Amino acid sequence: MADQAQEQKHKEEPIIIKKKRSHGGHGHHGGAWKVAYADFVTAMMAFFIVMWILASSEQVKELVSSYFNNPGAFNFITGERTVPIDLDLQPKRGKGDEGGQLDGKKFMISFTPEMRDSIVDKLRQKAIEDSIKAAERVNQMLSGLNKLFENILSQRPNFKDLLNSIKIELTQEGLRIELIESGESVFFEIGSANLRPQAIEILKSLANELGKLPNYIEIEGHTDSRAYSGKTTYSNWELSSDRANSARRILEKNGLWEGQITKVTGYSDRKLRTQDNPFDVSNRRVSILVRHMSVSEFIPKGD
Repeated sequence: MADQAQEQKHKEEPIIIKKKRSHGGHGHHGGAWKVAYADFVTAMMAFFIVMWILASSEQVKELVSSYFNNPGAFNFITGERTVPIDLDLQPKRGKGDEGGQLDGKKFMISFTPEMRDSIVDKLRQKAIEDSIKAAERVNQMLSGLNKLFENILSQRPNFKDLLNSIKIELTQEGLRIELIESGESVFFEIGSANLRPQAIEILKSLANELGKLPNYIEIEGHTDSRAYSGKTTYSNWELSSDRANSARRILEKNGLWEGQITKVTGYSDRKLRTQDNPFDVSNRRVSILVRHMSVSEFIPKGD
């Protein structure tokens, strides 16, 4: 009976079979295949991007190149390229240690289109303020030149007639300095564009002062209506132009910065100083115009 009970107990117990997993062979590889597949997909994507770029227009290629050279120049959200602007707020023309050169620090910033209006308004206001300061400096130059001529006269009394023939006035265009001839032709030899020695000295002194300003300069030559009595092919047109160029050469060599003179014009007798007497000697003159600076010259130019 005991044997039968024992046998019955063994029959009722469940049979458990344990299998040991082998580490060899070609079983399951886990997640390694996913990494390999991701690398493959990434490589294919890069390949197609390269092929797309090669087939694209030059404009697209330039934009892609710009992004990789300077990612910060593009808006991260919209992908739009921001606009670089040169904040060189004041012209750097002029020279000298007496404030002749307007100091301005040049640097680049980028801004989105939403910021444009605000920045433009600020720059315009700054430009207006700078143009006002530039006009004040031209006014100061007027008094400075008068003092300069006074000092020259005190040291060189023989310059009296020449200095009395120089007229300086402030106009809407700017500061106008006129070298007006008299009966003795104090600035130029009669009927010639050759400057007299005293006139050259005065022009050198003027150049040293005017070169401290950032303003552009124009030079005009004028004659009276008396016909030129020299060579038949040479007229008051040539004479007025040649005299203006003679003054230009002296000014440029003795203090003006490169490019400061923007225009040299001979007007013959088309712009008379003494309108009611076309033959008056005062119509023979060389005019040096220091132009006022416009607000637009102080507004930075974007790239």
